[in-house]
Amino acid sequence: MSMKRENYHNIQYFLTPYFTLALGLLLLIIIVPKEELHLMMTEHRSVVADWFFRICTEIGGLIPFIVVLILLFYRYSTSLFLVLSQLNGLLIAFIVKNIFHSPRPSLYFKEFYPEILLPVVPGFDLMTYNSFPSGHTVNAFALFFCIALITKNKWIKLLCFVIAALVGYSRIYLSQHFAIDVLPGSLIGIISAWMVFPYYLKLDQKWKNKSLSVHFQRKKKK
Repeated sequence: MSMKRENYHNIQYFLTPYFTLALGLLLLIIIVPKEELHLMMTEHRSVVADWFFRICTEIGGLIPFIVVLILLFYRYSTSLFLVLSQLNGLLIAFIVKNIFHSPRPSLYFKEFYPEILLPVVPGFDLMTYNSFPSGHTVNAFALFFCIALITKNKWIKLLCFVIAALVGYSRIYLSQHFAIDVLPGSLIGIISAWMVFPYYLKLDQKWKNKSLSVHFQRKKKK
């Protein structure tokens, strides 16, 4: 899965829709007050959507690290690329979160708009602090931008964007974050993956097809 020149050309299938969506969301964030924008973006709800976005949001939780563990059996370099991108992004998010200590929607609406009933998913626990930026969004965009960088298929790159975007929106739908938390989270995820990418290329050339599967196969032969 070593990187070839065409992968750079086809990365537009991830980045073009991303920057289009990001620009549109940025304009809304600038024009519309964040509480109004949050209510606008969570207005249309259903039982199916509640179920769907509860699943989507988990893709930005522990699932990326499970993927990393599975990839150890396929290729060390790919697994390390993903985990370093995740950790890089989460470190940046952790620092920023602890600088701002922004209230999450549940606390924000409770303090400033107690008369407004915040849209929530029944049975889903809401957090109160460290809203900015969204850590789940960082995770999702770091994971799927990594995959977009190393895959050759342009449609998989586009699919990676769609899944990452759904994870980001799920954080808004579930009232865990505002849009202003999700947009920077997505950018941090992409930047984190791109920062690690040159090191991945070097390791991929050095380690070739090394993996836990190859290691176990060698042991069996002995």
